[in-house]
Amino acid sequence: MKSKLLITLLFISITNFLFAQSIVGAWKTLSNVIENNDNKQTDILSMQLKMWPCMAQLQTIFEANKTQIMKSPTRCGPIDFNKLSASSWKMNGNEISITNTSMPSPLGVTAIYKVEFSGNKVIFTHEYTDSERKKLHTPKAKKAIITYIKI
Repeated sequence: MKSKLLITLLFISITNFLFAQSIVGAWKTLSNVIENNDNKQTDILSMQLKMWPCMAQLQTIFEANKTQIMKSPTRCGPIDFNKLSASSWKMNGNEISITNTSMPSPLGVTAIYKVEFSGNKVIFTHEYTDSERKKLHTPKAKKAIITYIKI
C-alpha cells in the first residue's frame, strides 16, 4: 500500500514539473540556426548582430492571452519591433503555432514549431517540407532551430 502511494506521489510530482513549464513570459533569442540538408548550420542571429547589435536587446514576449509581441529598447535596424502588430500563438502538446499577419514569412502567416524546454531555455524546431523549401531563398534548408532563454 505504501509503495503504491509513493509511486502515485512520484508520478504526480513528475507530471506537475513537466506541465509547469510554460512559454508565457519574456524571452531573448540565443540563436536562430538554419540547418541544411548537408547538416551545415548557419546562425542567422550572429549575422544580424554584426549588422544590428541592438538585436541583442530584442525580447520576444508570449503573453497569457495568447498574443506574442516583440520589444526593443530602441528602433533596431530596418524594423521598429515595438510598432509591429501582435501575433497570436497556440500550444498543442509539444507544438506551437504562431500566426503573424503583419510580417508573414515566405512560408505564409502561420509557423509551426516543435517545442522543447530545457531549464530556463526553450528550443523551437521547424523541419521544412518539400513545398516549403521551394518557397525559401535557401532551398537546401532542412530545418530552423531557434533557441530562447527566459529573461
